Amino acid sequence: MKHVDGRKLRRQLKSLKGTTRKHVTDAIEKSTHEGVRVARVLAPEETGETKKDIHAEFKDRGMTGTVVAIESSAPRDEKDRAYSIEHGRKSGGQGTTEGSHHIWRTRQYLQKKLNGRIRRALNKAAKEVASRG
Repeated sequence: MKHVDGRKLRRQLKSLKGTTRKHVTDAIEKSTHEGVRVARVLAPEETGETKKDIHAEFKDRGMTGTVVAIESSAPRDEKDRAYSIEHGRKSGGQGTTEGSHHIWRTRQYLQKKLNGRIRRALNKAAKEVASRG
């Protein structure tokens, strides 16, 4: 598997202009929202609270999309709950549990689709630029 340096890729994506940026941000937004739907399907269903907390966050003017299991401003006990659902609990007063890994599986499932969408968006933008002139 080829290793991609995230910092270099972010710099390259930030340098995109106009229509190219628009096509890429649309592809990232579509994949991120699809990731939210998949993560909600894979999330364990006890009270429905875990599914409700899954949402999308965008940074760098839409060039970075993330599926998040809980708000970053949530109280510490809620963050601990979300972490123990995703990764399991190895020790503590409530015993041990296996993690559900719904966010991780969502990332694995959508990685190839996201790469294809971005590649198609870049090709589409390149064709538009070439046809203008």
